[in-house]
Amino acid sequence: MQRAAVTLSLSEVDKMIADIEAGGGDAEELKKTRAQIANSKWLAKHAKPLGEEEFIEERRQQAVIEHGKGLECMICHQKFDQLLSGTCEACWREWMLGTMPKKSR
Repeated sequence: MQRAAVTLSLSEVDKMIADIEAGGGDAEELKKTRAQIANSKWLAKHAKPLGEEEFIEERRQQAVIEHGKGLECMICHQKFDQLLSGTCEACWREWMLGTMPKKSR
């Protein structure tokens, strides 16, 4: 007998549970399995790639933030009162998205 493996995200499992219950079915076993997976150490070892906003937020926490009057963005050369690692918000975001791993995009 062969076994098949299917990879699902927790949000996909949640949707399956909702669909089963919307159709009048019993999703208790799937809910139990989801709870076991969600609370397991496996998830910590197999982190899902970050989405764009999570990636940007993680990078923002690592950025050097400068405050002052008339600071010049080193990319677009416009003046701002705050820079992230020497760049304005728009240039910094474009720069960081360019460094995002392709598998995450």
